[in-house]
Amino acid sequence: MQRSPEDVVAPPALDDEGELRRAEANGFQLFLGNLGAEVDEAFLAGVFSRFASYVPGSARVRREPDGTTRCYGYVTFSERRDAAAAVAELDGRLVGTGRVRLSCCRLRGAEARRLPAAQLRERCEVRRRLIQERVRRLEEEKRRVALSS
Repeated sequence: MQRSPEDVVAPPALDDEGELRRAEANGFQLFLGNLGAEVDEAFLAGVFSRFASYVPGSARVRREPDGTTRCYGYVTFSERRDAAAAVAELDGRLVGTGRVRLSCCRLRGAEARRLPAAQLRERCEVRRRLIQERVRRLEEEKRRVALSS
């Protein structure tokens, strides 16, 4: 059963009101991992430009000093709905020669350091519980598949 973009649940990366406000002001950035060596900014723009709120010129592929790709990059959307739809539709699919991994970027560096230590601990605990829940669901799915075989 294929999901429509309206059925897609927003990714859990933006988990507090302040972080959500900053993302809405600056756009919703996706991390793209496992890109093939042939993927460049123009290729990514072609893949993601079909989403309405894709920010033109935001596609970036990280490179080594000698110009070879580091096999990861970023794209930005102005609306959370399209970022979530891109993750739901393209995560694990072939983009170039690699099965791309997509995830929402979290604030790092100076923005993250401004949070109080108690709030950072709370966020870590919430994310740990989310990961445990995902692992539990994957194990249940494996059991269901094994039983149906």
